[in-house]
Amino acid sequence: MKLGIYGAGGLGREVLVLAQQLNQSSRWEEIFFIDDVTDENVVSGVPVHRFALLDHQCTEVVIAIGEPAARQKLAEKVLARTSLTTLIHPSVFIPPGTHIGAGAIICDHAFISCDVDIGENTLIQPHASVGHDTRVGPHSVVSSNVTLAGHCLVGKRVFIGMNVAVKEKTTLGADVIVGMGSAVFSDIAEESVALGNPARVMRKNEQKKVFK
Repeated sequence: MKLGIYGAGGLGREVLVLAQQLNQSSRWEEIFFIDDVTDENVVSGVPVHRFALLDHQCTEVVIAIGEPAARQKLAEKVLARTSLTTLIHPSVFIPPGTHIGAGAIICDHAFISCDVDIGENTLIQPHASVGHDTRVGPHSVVSSNVTLAGHCLVGKRVFIGMNVAVKEKTTLGADVIVGMGSAVFSDIAEESVALGNPARVMRKNEQKKVFK
């Protein structure tokens, strides 16, 4: 089996490092990038292929794009042809009773507590902490050093910026963006962009886009 990392940008190169660590036991016979935009044929020493030209029966894929809406779009494209695989750094312990969805990426030294549900195709970046009984919806991004306390509910396609702290029993609706460094003490309605300490809604996330 081969591994295709969909996205050859900065996040893709970080995911490549994770995949190479996991491949010390020869989990994949080859690792390469999938990218339909770049003109590069090689990135970080590994080849770049177009999705349409892959041998899909011999390839499993992980999405390495930081935009939640784009993560969902690419995941749906991949699942029509092949399967998503899950990458969990060796430093991360997943307790019994915690569920990790297909295609999730959990980076080094993230803390995933008991009875947690991480949705499919979700990205948990280094040193993030997900408290007990918390649910993170599919295609979401939990950035480095985020702390989600217990019993939080994070909707689909949510982006939580670096160093955000979220109070226990808090709900973040679908398509929410929380700006980095924010402290979230109360629920945030879907399609909202919030930031600050305490976090306040600044505008609607009408374009469903984090990075301009």
